[in-house]
Amino acid sequence: MIQTLILLGLSSTALAQDCSEAPVAPDLVDGATASMDQLVANSEEVKTFIAAADSYLDCRYAYRDTVAYKDLSRSDKGAYTDETEEVLDARNEIGDDFNDEVAAYQAANP
Repeated sequence: MIQTLILLGLSSTALAQDCSEAPVAPDLVDGATASMDQLVANSEEVKTFIAAADSYLDCRYAYRDTVAYKDLSRSDKGAYTDETEEVLDARNEIGDDFNDEVAAYQAANP
């Protein structure tokens, strides 16, 4: 039983480390001046970022169920939550922002 608890503790620590660093959102092209090729390439970068952000967030949310997270101070839990929410906000905003650039492209290229 003690070995199981030790393994759970180690896996909790490993889980936190497996989240790595937060993905970085790509710069968006200016839809009003971008070519179709640039817009398509940027679309792929956005999709890659969203997928990486989803994986990162899944990992962060799973960590919240671990003993290691529950043992954090209130301040550390707050910082952890703030960092997680920053990635979630960036993930959600980039889709809307990219759609605005697509609309700008369409307006510039009727």
